[in-house]
Amino acid sequence: MTENSKIYAPNVYLFAFHLCQPLESESSSPVEFARLWQKCDEILQTKLAVGKAFNGSYLSKKDEPAGWRVNLIKKEVVGQRNSLAFAKNISHENQQISLKGFAQPLRIDDSYALGLQIRVPEKVDGNKTSAVDVSIFKEFNPDNCLLPDFVQSYFGQTLLLTAWLSVEQNQAARADSQFLQALGKQCLEKFISGQNQPDFYRQGELFGSPILEYGNPSRQDSDCHVIVWFFNSPTTDEIWDETRYTDFMDLFLYRNKILRAYHDSRKLYQVTREEYRQIELAIDKTFKYLQRDQAQQRQSKGAGLKEEELKYLETQMIEMPPRAVKYARMLIDLEFRQNTIAINAQNYQDKLNQISLDIKAAKKYNDSDANLSFLAAFSKETCPQFQRQIQADLGYFKHGSGLLDQATEAIRAIVAIEEAYRNAKLEVTIQAVGFGLGVAGVVAGSAPYLIKQDPPNQMVALPFLKVGINSFAFVLLISIGAGALVWGVVMLSANSKNLLGKFKNLLNRNKQLPPS
Repeated sequence: MTENSKIYAPNVYLFAFHLCQPLESESSSPVEFARLWQKCDEILQTKLAVGKAFNGSYLSKKDEPAGWRVNLIKKEVVGQRNSLAFAKNISHENQQISLKGFAQPLRIDDSYALGLQIRVPEKVDGNKTSAVDVSIFKEFNPDNCLLPDFVQSYFGQTLLLTAWLSVEQNQAARADSQFLQALGKQCLEKFISGQNQPDFYRQGELFGSPILEYGNPSRQDSDCHVIVWFFNSPTTDEIWDETRYTDFMDLFLYRNKILRAYHDSRKLYQVTREEYRQIELAIDKTFKYLQRDQAQQRQSKGAGLKEEELKYLETQMIEMPPRAVKYARMLIDLEFRQNTIAINAQNYQDKLNQISLDIKAAKKYNDSDANLSFLAAFSKETCPQFQRQIQADLGYFKHGSGLLDQATEAIRAIVAIEEAYRNAKLEVTIQAVGFGLGVAGVVAGSAPYLIKQDPPNQMVALPFLKVGINSFAFVLLISIGAGALVWGVVMLSANSKNLLGKFKNLLNRNKQLPPS
């Protein structure tokens, strides 16, 4: 153990956020709204063993007070405090250490928020506590109980680790630019056991002290967000008070809502992309089916579609509108995430502006103390990147709606043309049959004037044949022949009009072809 591995007054803050009512886009989502408080009870009772828990005695689970921001703790049973306090003594590295902390349940707008702090106090009974080894952080997180895999909060969480640097550590940091990163990594490795270490993301300064962030917000697999903040200025301790803690609760809520919306949009992107691919395949299959050689040959001959082809098109015409509605809802879900990011990014920036104004209003801090660029990078750089990505996705996927609409209209037009063609063909057939029957009736009615019926059943000699036929049968034969002849003439006339039209179209196409 070296002096540079010792820290003073280490703190761990857990900011975790959960749904308190269903989202409009996820009304059927099976979310357990009380899970966050149950997990907090497990942490306090089982993992930290501090002998305290919400478990109904301290928490207003029923008849929650109205308001945008509500503290759910029963103040009358916790001495009018805003949180449930706890304390315990431990032995670590042959050193007796006093641990203190609190758990605070809140409802902020449509979300539950849990604030949990575990710390080595700066003073005990008025006496300054001793520096402790960085390995103390493993006492704050037994069995990784403060990590997302255990807490399982819907909107995610942020962990904040703070500690004071010694004079020697400050000197080492000035001499070596990598010293603080190495110390931060050491704290993180003690705090998180196993292979779940988040990657280093960036380093900056906040309220006059160095701060490091772990976990890239753009990566979906980086759901563990940890900030390590080393205090080396009394200004930091002054600014980081109960008011700033409340502000950070709001900031991290907005941040985690944005990340949840963006990560959900990446999942929706995969689903929508697959649906878009299936739409393209279905449309291609439909029109390739109609462009088969046999189908084209029949269409060129004016034969129309087969019954099975017509039924296939009618089926596609029925299936495509519901598919278009489903696809449109996917795009609406993407737009909902985009709007969620925009709203919470603005809330995040508004909160930062408020913090900056509060610090400047004190008129005792310099500009660097009020510089919030480390926090502002998320709303000014990361959030616009998220929004541009979703906007690009929407621009690409909206072509799918147009494809479905155009394909549906094209199929509807083909079906309408085919039905009109069949109706016209049926009408011609009916007319031809009508003319044939009419002529047959006229011939049959006129036969008695052409053929003598005395005797009634006389035999009539057929021309060119050496046989005779009964006069009744002869009349019937003549009427049927006349009707068939007229039917044939009418059908031939109708078909010749179609052939003439096709011949004219062929001539027009030949005239438009360039000379060879």
